[in-house]
Amino acid sequence: MSETLATPLAPAPGKRRWIAVSAMIGSAACWGFATVMSRDLLDTISSSALLVIQLTASVAALLLLAIPNTPWRYRSSGIGRAALIGILEPGLTYTIGLVGLSLTSANSASVISASEPVLIVLVAWLLLRQRPPLGLITCIGIAVLGLLMVSGEALLERGQASSVGDGLIVLATLFAASYVVLSSKVTGDFPAATLASAQQIVGLVFAVSVFLIVQTLGLEHGTIASLSPGMLAYAAFSGVIQYALAFWLYLIGLRYLSPAAAGLWLTLVPIFGLIGAYVWLHEVPTGLMLAGAALIIGAVVMGRSHE
Repeated sequence: MSETLATPLAPAPGKRRWIAVSAMIGSAACWGFATVMSRDLLDTISSSALLVIQLTASVAALLLLAIPNTPWRYRSSGIGRAALIGILEPGLTYTIGLVGLSLTSANSASVISASEPVLIVLVAWLLLRQRPPLGLITCIGIAVLGLLMVSGEALLERGQASSVGDGLIVLATLFAASYVVLSSKVTGDFPAATLASAQQIVGLVFAVSVFLIVQTLGLEHGTIASLSPGMLAYAAFSGVIQYALAFWLYLIGLRYLSPAAAGLWLTLVPIFGLIGAYVWLHEVPTGLMLAGAALIIGAVVMGRSHE
């Protein structure tokens, strides 16, 4: 039945580009703003509990978005394999990433995470034999330089960084890059909300399992039931932004872009993070950060001609 999607999901080239750009900017904004909210929430909620709350809210929102395609799209051929990609992200990426972040500095983690666009190119090259144009590779290189400038403090201060923590962040970033590449192969087969919800249901099962293990071993203290209604609502809202809307929009954009081009758009995430940190946390960006943000925007604009 997936063939019935071919006609309605094949807009004209001009409209396709508009949809991809709008979706990618929207997903970057969601991830950037939600990162700030998660940083705020982690002062009160443990990482494993926060992930469970956020993914539960996200799955509920995505199932609502997928109602027009329920239930037959979930019984389509291949949905099971496509859903298993959710083990990579949000499952392994965020679980391992949060553990790694607890063992290293946030600055060090931000520098390592900046390598994701490069890793996407490498994974797509290895798995799909997709070699991006030289111009696009150049734009990605410029954008990564901008990312390092946005994370300027991280280049000078490693804080509590550790080799184990850094290694886990590298692994998490590799899983995230692999998610983008593998999802690019199935985005045309399913509506974005259906695919995202199926993947995140798998991710939620993984996150709940990790949470129960962590609680049983006493590695983290505090329960979800002990949180105030206001804190639960705040965490759930951040989950809808960071997972439901962000992944839904990203999968829509990925339908019309190569993995490498999609990776370039990911470099916009820290720019929205800077905006969110300024608005909500009153953190004023440095001149180096603003220069890096300008470099990223320039690289993304130039990269559009190579998509």
